Amino acid sequence: MWERLVATAQPKRDISRLEDYLEAIYNLDQEKGYISTSDISERLGVRPATVSSMVANLAKKGYLVHERYRGMKLTDPGMKVARSVIRRHEAIFDFLSMLGIGKEVAYEDAEGIEHHLHPITISKFERLVDFLKKNPHYLEKIKEGIGGT
Repeated sequence: MWERLVATAQPKRDISRLEDYLEAIYNLDQEKGYISTSDISERLGVRPATVSSMVANLAKKGYLVHERYRGMKLTDPGMKVARSVIRRHEAIFDFLSMLGIGKEVAYEDAEGIEHHLHPITISKFERLVDFLKKNPHYLEKIKEGIGGT
């Protein structure tokens, strides 16, 4: 049984890494207008050689176009995945922040959770956050109940 669990966990870890790279590339492009492997390396805390390998893999899968010494750009599928990851992250971060969890912890937790939730779950998070923003008296009751005020 353990072998089966390990075998199913590995692809999720690979998908999480892929999503982290696409998110970082998207954010760097938004912030700087260009993306370099050294920027990605610094952002993700990995070696430049690791970035080069993943960039080649992402290009092979059709998520980005990379021209050596000229930079890279996300393709439409790459943009779609990156925006989805960012949307998931924001929904989780907003929810945790609403509960009174500090920004740094909420960010770290959202970063860890974002890859592992089903789209239906994310949709419920988004709807709950929207509801609580429109009905702050419910949020206050929740925070009172969990000791968040």
